[in-house]
Amino acid sequence: MGKDDKEDSGFGFKDKAKAEETLRLLEEHDMNYRRLTVRGLLGRAKRVLSLTKAEDKRKNITEAMAVFEAWLADLDKNKEKKTDKKEGKEKESKEKESKERESKKEKENGDKDSESDVEMEDPAKEAKKKAPETVPGLGFKDKAAAESTLEELKGRDPDYQQLAIRGLVGRAKRVLTCTRDETKISNIKEALSIFDKFMDDFDTMHLGKQNNPYVSLGIVRTVLSKAEDVTDQQKAFIAAYSSVGGEYKRLRTVQEKEDGKTWDIVRNAALKELKEKHADAKLFNEKDEPTKEHIEMLLWAYSPEAARVKKLIPETKDEKDKKEENDRKRRSSGRDDESPSKRKKE
Repeated sequence: MGKDDKEDSGFGFKDKAKAEETLRLLEEHDMNYRRLTVRGLLGRAKRVLSLTKAEDKRKNITEAMAVFEAWLADLDKNKEKKTDKKEGKEKESKEKESKERESKKEKENGDKDSESDVEMEDPAKEAKKKAPETVPGLGFKDKAAAESTLEELKGRDPDYQQLAIRGLVGRAKRVLTCTRDETKISNIKEALSIFDKFMDDFDTMHLGKQNNPYVSLGIVRTVLSKAEDVTDQQKAFIAAYSSVGGEYKRLRTVQEKEDGKTWDIVRNAALKELKEKHADAKLFNEKDEPTKEHIEMLLWAYSPEAARVKKLIPETKDEKDKKEENDRKRRSSGRDDESPSKRKKE
């Protein structure tokens, strides 16, 4: 197969069966990666179709394209439903907030420190504690900015690198349509040429296959509780993963204390060594338990068989998470008991 069919990665569009297999393989990746990959395959399929004269091959590719187009259409349809649902919830939330404001006006000043007021402030306080997930310092104003961007992305998750560059390319092209300054246009085009080369190399070198999807924090905690040999660096990583509540994207801005690198970069470097070291290692024993080699990778929130791990290893929540979850349920129950509709019924 040619480069366009991506046979090496298991993704392709040579016929309907290959397209359906591709969608199954993509299920283990996040939605952004799946959508971008399907759109990329569609684009390649169209190019191949324009160069192909064999009717049987054209028919097969057309059927594969129909599978991808149907998948994207369903994705858009679900997105619209979610948007409508979200808008409905936002409307309901605004009405509820309006009623609460009116109710507060009737209260005396002594109620300012009431439990409901504290609850309304909590989400904002919690949000401030969270690390941002967007890497700073990315840009496209000129060649230097583009080179600095690639340097900033080096060592990070390949999926994120690709998404970040595609986002910058899109923004740069929109800016070009609104700019008349010839110098600015020239500078942005130089930046775009650097990004285009990066994207070409990304596909040619199959960098997407080097991505290390994260295993959930709950599973990592379970593995940690049974692991015998855990390095200080692994313990520090798990502590950082816990500090962001298992939201791996936020590790892009959380730094390791040793050398100042962010934990996503540190993790990828550690996993590169382990994947090479344990390339032929057995991952599970006869009891369906992860082997020592497998545990080394799991402590970095990674497994070559993530789906199987999810089925075999239960998640563990720490006491803080359990307490916060119980507190949320209790507060939610309290708000329901004090809701105007319930008081009216009583």
